[in-house]
Amino acid sequence: MIKKPAMKMTVYRYKVYDHQHDDLAHIPPHYATREYIEQLERTTIIEYDSLEVDESDLDSLGRIAIDK
Repeated sequence: MIKKPAMKMTVYRYKVYDHQHDDLAHIPPHYATREYIEQLERTTIIEYDSLEVDESDLDSLGRIAIDK
């Protein structure tokens, strides 16, 4: 069996803004693909905070947990 090399993906941190208070935001405990983030409402991608990861490390939604 030939094993295909893992494809590298760029994942980003992002902020999710409170629906009632635009000045309040939290940063989820994972990085996610741009496609996943763009589907969410009231989010902003943190462009300078990104990682290159193997596609196989992502969950089914396109996220990867952050080790703290």
